[in-house]
Amino acid sequence: MNLENKNIEHIIQRMLNDRSTDAPADAVQFARNIYRTRVVEPKPSIIQRVLAVMQVDLAPNRAAFGERGAAGSQARQMLFDAGENAVDLRVTVVDDRFDVRGQILGDGFENGVIEIANTENLIKVKIDAKSGFTFSGLSASTYYLTIHGRDAEIVLENIEFK
Repeated sequence: MNLENKNIEHIIQRMLNDRSTDAPADAVQFARNIYRTRVVEPKPSIIQRVLAVMQVDLAPNRAAFGERGAAGSQARQMLFDAGENAVDLRVTVVDDRFDVRGQILGDGFENGVIEIANTENLIKVKIDAKSGFTFSGLSASTYYLTIHGRDAEIVLENIEFK
């Protein structure tokens, strides 16, 4: 018997006499997972910026063609179109100041941040889980609104509160 056959015979005998136990299944799975390739969700490199366009502006005590009950509302309602999304604003006057409630219609803006700015102030608030937000006590001015979502920003320009 040559040396190579002797080594093979030795290995076979060791395998036949082996009485060791297998590693626990969770340890084997953990070891396999160490070498598994992890796919990381790609983060968008460019934020889409959308300029919203006003579609409707309903003010209290101002007749609007095709709208019922516009005279009974105490809030000014504005609806902006922003591509796949829309922005609904309700503006009420409280003691010569303005309160703004709004909601982003569509996906991707829940729990984001919204900024409202004029020439003197910049105010940031968090958007809630239902894509709603509120600003209180704004002075009469022209405002610029920026809504920051996961993959996009919506911009509303030249919103006048007077």
